[in-house]
Amino acid sequence: MWLIISTWAAANRRAALLLLLVLAALGFLSPVGAQAHAVLRSSSPASNETLDRPLSRVELRFNEAVRLVTASATDSTGARTVVQGNTLGSVVILNLPSSIARGTIIVSYRVASEDGHPVGGSVVFHVGTQTAAISDTPQGFVSPLMIAIWLVQAGSIVLLAVVVGGAFFAHLFDAGTPLSSRQDLTASLAVLLLTANVYLQGLDEIGGELRLAGMRPFLAAAQNGSAIAASLALFSIVLVSIPINGHRASLAAAVLAMIAASVSFTFTGHCNVAEPRWLARTCMFLHGGVMIFWIGSLIPLWRIGEKQARSGPLLGFSRVIPLPFVGMLLAGGALAWIELPALNTILLSIFGRVLLLKILLVSLLCLLAVYNRFWLTQPALAGSPTARWRLRRSIAAEIVLAVAIVASASLWRFAGPDQLEFVTAAPMLSIHLHSETAMAQLELQLQRDGTSTARVSVMTLDFEPLEPRTVVLRMRKPNAGVEPIKYDLLKSPDGAWETSGLPISNPTGWEADVQILIDDFTTAHLEGDLAPSSDAAATSVTKRSGAGS
Repeated sequence: MWLIISTWAAANRRAALLLLLVLAALGFLSPVGAQAHAVLRSSSPASNETLDRPLSRVELRFNEAVRLVTASATDSTGARTVVQGNTLGSVVILNLPSSIARGTIIVSYRVASEDGHPVGGSVVFHVGTQTAAISDTPQGFVSPLMIAIWLVQAGSIVLLAVVVGGAFFAHLFDAGTPLSSRQDLTASLAVLLLTANVYLQGLDEIGGELRLAGMRPFLAAAQNGSAIAASLALFSIVLVSIPINGHRASLAAAVLAMIAASVSFTFTGHCNVAEPRWLARTCMFLHGGVMIFWIGSLIPLWRIGEKQARSGPLLGFSRVIPLPFVGMLLAGGALAWIELPALNTILLSIFGRVLLLKILLVSLLCLLAVYNRFWLTQPALAGSPTARWRLRRSIAAEIVLAVAIVASASLWRFAGPDQLEFVTAAPMLSIHLHSETAMAQLELQLQRDGTSTARVSVMTLDFEPLEPRTVVLRMRKPNAGVEPIKYDLLKSPDGAWETSGLPISNPTGWEADVQILIDDFTTAHLEGDLAPSSDAAATSVTKRSGAGS
């Protein structure tokens, strides 16, 4: 296929240039969507909460801005209903149908955020009574689709580097000829894997399995950064595949292809959410660009080692590579510093463990690079057959390490650095309180420093949002002689009322009193005990309630 394309491009240069412009337009005009490592912070109703009456909506609160992809509700009869909803930044509001049956209800959602990775989950609650047992979904489940995405993504990056980085190496050091049939095959595989990567990521976003799903995955992927990245990568491959007369013109085309391929890395991944974003994306551009050049140079250098006649490119590469290689390491280190929450938590997340694995592999690579540069290159250039043989073996080891480094970095698609905060945090305690005039959902999040944060969502008896004048929280612990501690709650952008610094590390024995000033003449008091379950999971409690006016 690629041989046909390259032959056609050689005979139709104007049409080929038009194709380049179309690919570039696709890359820059595709909308950047929201996809990602969003983490559900809380929900209303809370997981495993029991309600007195049906509700009309479910509110999901995430750690970052998200886009709702799909949602559905399954009731106690097993009937599944597609649910529509609205997104307000990090809050998703799902509208439940009035026909949904009482009993256990499972609300499933799939959202997407900014770093290119969709996330799905479910919230289970009960209306009236529990009618179905709740089983936790196994964490860390590896599906065939995840394996396919990992393999295809790693393979497409390696082949992109071989094609584009190899062409840049050949033009920079005058080390090659126009594309051979073997390179045509490599370019064809790269195009195939890039296309498959977009399809698989779109399939992951819509929540599909590893099977053909028509054009839906492409349409889903067209709404996020993966479409831009793939367009720029295809643009760079086509650019180095078109025969161009003249050394300067062909070198300029190779440089432009390198820039396009490097920019493609900045439209997906964690650099889209790390702050400051301009620094993260700049580091990703530099890191990706040098990686493409280095990996693309390895196979030509390995072939050059077969004979002494082509020593010029080896000498040129040996002189040029140290500075870019150090820049790649510094850019990678800066990215890790920006994205990793804290060094002392590096072993507590998949992101941190993958980072350690990559650091180990890169360290081995640095040792090989130093060995090649200072112990093998000069003897090989001087004509030593033993040095050339050892240099080829060392370069072959570099190729293996390069593939391993790309493969390990591709695992980051399945674990964001920001997830650590929520994985290691204590479970959230959720308490449902109501009176004759209002209801409230009190959520208490235990912090690592021994304090807690409180969040109160106020509703009418029909589960509609309530806009009170003020909300005050009083916490007391009678059996320990702790009198009520007053907290004036502040209204958050999403409509809830929040405060922090509560001196609660263990909720047992504490009592809460939520005072809601509905208007100038009506005040509601909603009281309840903080009574977590044995595993400290979220619970629902309805205790002493009253109203005043």
